[in-house]
Amino acid sequence: MYYPPPGTYVFRYSLCSASRDWKESKAYRSGIGWNNQLLPISVADEITSKSLPPTRSFCALKQDNLVLSALKKADLGPSILLRAYEIEGSPVKTPVEFLGRRLNFSEVNLLEEDVNRTSQKELRVGPYVIETIKFEY
Repeated sequence: MYYPPPGTYVFRYSLCSASRDWKESKAYRSGIGWNNQLLPISVADEITSKSLPPTRSFCALKQDNLVLSALKKADLGPSILLRAYEIEGSPVKTPVEFLGRRLNFSEVNLLEEDVNRTSQKELRVGPYVIETIKFEY
């Protein structure tokens, strides 16, 4: 089989520039925003009462240089896994919030095996490191 197969392909791209280097200007945010666009859905009517707040974060990491790359149910058990990586080359220490609550979590590897069973309250990620954590909700 020939790769790629014959057909019509559409390439989308965007150029972004800044007066400073990519770390200070946070240029990677443009690429992440371009590739993973948020699709907001809202109900704007005056007929029904709204029980939810106007905005709320599903999952929050307080540091700007920490990128959330995966959030999923664990393959084994009822836990939830979160994978994040540091993108600017500086260490990070941040709490993890899920549905408005700060969580206790433990560290796991990419195969979802426990690395450190002690419960932690703050996520510590070294420069350019991928970190996977597991928590119960």
